[in-house]
Amino acid sequence: MNSIDFTGLSGPSAEKLRELAHYRRFSRNEAVFREGDRYTGPYLVAEGQFKIFMLGDEGKESIMHIFRVGELIAGGPMLLGGAGYPAYCSALSDGCLIAFEYDRLKKLIVTDEVINTFFVSKSVMLIPRLKEKIENLTLKNAEGRIYAYLKSLGADKGPIELDVPKNQIAALLDLTPESVSRVCNQLVAKGLLETNGKTYRLREQ
Repeated sequence: MNSIDFTGLSGPSAEKLRELAHYRRFSRNEAVFREGDRYTGPYLVAEGQFKIFMLGDEGKESIMHIFRVGELIAGGPMLLGGAGYPAYCSALSDGCLIAFEYDRLKKLIVTDEVINTFFVSKSVMLIPRLKEKIENLTLKNAEGRIYAYLKSLGADKGPIELDVPKNQIAALLDLTPESVSRVCNQLVAKGLLETNGKTYRLREQ
């Protein structure tokens, strides 16, 4: 991974961004930042999966979103002028992020409209995912949440493999790991889900 590729950005603007970007590798479970840490810029996912999460009073983890390749982590504070990271972030797998020299990036976003649009569009893409999470937690039961999650991964179009552990899926959907396994078995019994080894495929409801 020598040349940094910014999908959706090319020409002079991409070259400007490469000049202040660098790779940072993380091992599984390694922290990227913690809630309240001084904000030092956003990250683009180049490899692996990363999670943004909150911790409750008793240490219970609630995952807000699982970020995959091409997604922007913590773009909001940069655009809204935040002084600190609003949540925790860590690697779900061994992975790699693209980090930026933040002071130079702030100036570049003001002077280059193409780069500004690039970061705004990346940040806005997260809004439907958060809306979907709120709807799942408030309007859907456990079966509905798991069905919707598998559908978001494309399991309605063909067999998929889960790319994160079930305990992390449980934290994302506000369920227990035991509930995830039990509900998957219930969906299989109802003919709504097919499993074959590590693959999952949805059937029409």
